[in-house]
Amino acid sequence: MKSVVNIMIMSFICENCLIIIDLAKSLHMKTYILLLALVTCLFYSCNDNDNGTQNPLSGLGLLGDWDINGRGIDNVSSLEALCCESITFLDDSNANDLKGTFVSDDSSGIITNGTFTVDIEANSIVYTTENDNTYALEFTIDNNVLEVWYFEDGARYWTSYAK
Repeated sequence: MKSVVNIMIMSFICENCLIIIDLAKSLHMKTYILLLALVTCLFYSCNDNDNGTQNPLSGLGLLGDWDINGRGIDNVSSLEALCCESITFLDDSNANDLKGTFVSDDSSGIITNGTFTVDIEANSIVYTTENDNTYALEFTIDNNVLEVWYFEDGARYWTSYAK
C-alpha cells in the first residue's frame, strides 16, 4: 500500500512539474511578445519632424525670470534703491523662432504684458506691449546677468537683471 501511495505522490508531483514547465514556457513567450510589442511601439512613436535642434531662445539663455540688480547712465550706477522689479521671458507656441511673450513688473507694481522678438545679429530685443507700444533695446547675457540698454542724446541708459 505504501508503494502505491508513493507512486501516486510521484505521479502528482510529475504532473505539477509539467504544468509548471508549461506555464514557464508560456510566460517566457508572453514576455518575449510583450517586449517585441514595446520595442515596436517605441520605434513608431519617434517623430520624424524632430531634427534635434534646440529652441533658439533657450540657447540664448533669455527664457525665465530676471530680477533687477542694477541701473545707470553710461558708466555711472544709479543710487536709487532697486527692489521688486522683474521681467519674465516665455516662449511662444512656435519653438523654432526667436519670438515669445514677456511679463514685466516694475517697482511700483505696474505689470506690463506683451510680445518680444530677438534679433541675434543686432543683439536687440524688440518689445511690443499689450497697448501696441513698441521699443527696442540692445542686450547681452553673461554669467546669468541680462543687461539691456538704449541710447538717448548720446548717453547709454542701461538696466541689468540677474536670473
